[in-house]
Amino acid sequence: MNYSLLLSQIKEELFSGWKPFEVIWLFLFIAAQVGVYIHSPDSLLGMIAGISGLICVVFVSKGKISNYFFGLIFAYTYFYVAWGANFLGEMNTTLYVYIPAQFIGYFLWKQNMQKTEGSDAVIAKSLSIKGWIFLAAFITIGTLLFVQALNAAGGSSTGLDGLTTIIVVAAQALMLLRYREQWLLWIALNILSIVLWAENPSMYIMYSAYLLNSLYGYYNWTKLQKA
Repeated sequence: MNYSLLLSQIKEELFSGWKPFEVIWLFLFIAAQVGVYIHSPDSLLGMIAGISGLICVVFVSKGKISNYFFGLIFAYTYFYVAWGANFLGEMNTTLYVYIPAQFIGYFLWKQNMQKTEGSDAVIAKSLSIKGWIFLAAFITIGTLLFVQALNAAGGSSTGLDGLTTIIVVAAQALMLLRYREQWLLWIALNILSIVLWAENPSMYIMYSAYLLNSLYGYYNWTKLQKA
């Protein structure tokens, strides 16, 4: 194996194609996560989940395939944070959606990359009218059914938990299939998640950062889709 070539590819993937404001923005939110933990050290796993999750979503907004490495770290740590909060929907989403998606997404994206702004980025697509109708039906019916299942299991905040879980499933599917409309779902999800995690500072900061990143992600993926 040519290790120098491998290191060169990793360096290009992680450090090329960045704008100055993107780097500053990423480090500011990482610093905020660390600061929250120092001020209120409620959960080390919460801080790790927050930092890895932030790096993951920023890399997704850039269309970088390395997001799946950080997504895997986020998924495992977030599972235990949700377990501690008794958010059954979030736990099941992480176990059956987030973790498998990191492996599936890597191989799906690997076959659909393009050169843009000096680095590799995924080729983005846009939903059709038929796709939007199917998406709306899935979210509506899926939420109604899943909330009933959560109530039967004795979960907490089942209405909000159920809705966010179904949105995650839909958004993750759109992400794997490279649709830019995933970001509209992530925006809605992040607003709801800020409410859901209002009493957990690490998760609150993380989802606030996610919200801002989702707005930028939609803008950037619109450019990728046109490219």
